[in-house]
Amino acid sequence: MTQVLEQNLTSDLIIRQQALSLSSADKPRKFSFTEFEQISDLEMFADQHVELLNGEITVKGMQSPRHAYAVQTLDEILKELLGKKATVAVQLPCILLSPPPDFVEPDIALRIPPRSRYASENATSADTLLVIEISDKTLHRDQTDKLEAYARNAIPEYWIYNLHNNTLEVHQKPRDNLYTLSRVLHPDEAAPIMGHSLEWWV
Repeated sequence: MTQVLEQNLTSDLIIRQQALSLSSADKPRKFSFTEFEQISDLEMFADQHVELLNGEITVKGMQSPRHAYAVQTLDEILKELLGKKATVAVQLPCILLSPPPDFVEPDIALRIPPRSRYASENATSADTLLVIEISDKTLHRDQTDKLEAYARNAIPEYWIYNLHNNTLEVHQKPRDNLYTLSRVLHPDEAAPIMGHSLEWWV
């Protein structure tokens, strides 16, 4: 029994050391989804929003006021517009199932209702109808790594609200690691969504 406890403690210490090395390593260490879960269980990122994408753990930084305003406003608009057609999830966990599994917290995600189906299990990419990322500091990552990850996981639609130039990038029809249909909307060009028109600019 003592030996088993010592082995577990040794394993926990190794995981802690690996996690702490994230900030000092010249080249980020690649983590598996299982390791990410173990680090989370050890509360290494308590009270922080973190994501695992392509084996790299990213701590999400502080939101700008405009970013926070856009998230809150679109959340309110979507809930009023869609009613019970979809569950609107704001900055909540989503497991991307396509191997290797990843863990993200999109700014906004529309999920298959009802909300109660996520009471005991995290939502996955299979539950996700649309993802919206509000992008300022994270624009490059949202347009590259996340674009590929969402397409690879067959999420039907992915929007990037680009706060730098106030445009909405709409990506649809995923195949393999890319979306085959993309367009850019400008203010006063409403985005069609589930039989409605969304005035997305806020």
